[in-house]
Amino acid sequence: MLNNCFGILSATESRDNLRRLAAHRAVASIPIGGKYRVIDFGLSNMVNSGIKLVGILTQTDSRSLRDHIGSGGAWDLNRRSKGLYMFHDKRNQSVSYDLQILKDNKEFLSRIKEEYVVFSSTYLIANVDIEDVVRQHQRTGAVVTLVYKHTNEANKNYIDCGVLQINPNGEILSVEKNKGDNKDANISMEIFVMKKSYLESLIDKVSYADYARSLKSVIYESLGKIDIKGYEHKGYLGCVNSLLTYYNTNMDMLDVETTKELFFKEGRAIYSKSKDSVPTKYSRGSKVSNSLVANGCEISGTIKDSIISRSAVIEEGAEVENCIILQNCKIKTGCKIKNVIMDKNVVLEEGTELRGSNIYPLIIEKEMAK
Repeated sequence: MLNNCFGILSATESRDNLRRLAAHRAVASIPIGGKYRVIDFGLSNMVNSGIKLVGILTQTDSRSLRDHIGSGGAWDLNRRSKGLYMFHDKRNQSVSYDLQILKDNKEFLSRIKEEYVVFSSTYLIANVDIEDVVRQHQRTGAVVTLVYKHTNEANKNYIDCGVLQINPNGEILSVEKNKGDNKDANISMEIFVMKKSYLESLIDKVSYADYARSLKSVIYESLGKIDIKGYEHKGYLGCVNSLLTYYNTNMDMLDVETTKELFFKEGRAIYSKSKDSVPTKYSRGSKVSNSLVANGCEISGTIKDSIISRSAVIEEGAEVENCIILQNCKIKTGCKIKNVIMDKNVVLEEGTELRGSNIYPLIIEKEMAK
């Protein structure tokens, strides 16, 4: 277990391509997989490796994220020594940058005694062995180690993510944005391991005008100048940087092998804020196939290939297919919906029919419900 590392999670990702789904919440706090939030994966990766001090960098309007994280008890981070810290952008800007937040909290960094830092974005979904990443970093003596995923589906998935060029020695030579031109690519997972002293030197060297940038962009500019090595993650990698990738990542969780990879790794569980609720009630005549259904639901209708979050109600005669239904939604008798993302607390009146596509899923937000 890692006793000489601390973690930093950057929950400052752009919300632009997630539209209404992220209008009132950070990307990190978007519900996923029925009962989880996006940040749960990165945070669990860190605590599973033995990291006991984690800082979360947030945007100004991060109420939903703060409500979810709380004191960090779900991740055993509600402790007197070390534990969980949350830092937000003090400038009340519409766009926040993690480099600015780090600069504003240099004093906090200076008090940390751990030698190494694991810095990670939150919008990439994976179950990563952080302990093994740090071991490789220490063994190779690299200045920075960057986790990546090799894929042959880069023309379909991970659009706008970083594509890395890596030489046979494992050194990362360059990075460019994935435009979907090639199938084979090494996708940056935006998990960086470095010494705390190097992180502090990056913050000190960047001019004040350049703090309105991300830390990853500063590290990427060092490619070819310092020793940055790659660590290949061979498991599943999901992505939440658009409505389509959010939809596809949820649908991936219906695959048994993906579910095992993400949630049932020995010693590497994914933790989330617990909510005590009764088991889901399935009425006589209900039909559910290839779906994930969380606790507290009432199911009387038909569900196929869908993700159903806590306390949802699917009435008799309602049909739900290829949908993501968030918390406390109610779908009344006679409704037929397909390829729909339904935000929390939405009520669909009797007989409503909605249909998106698997390329352009239809999203229904609370204000649009009757």
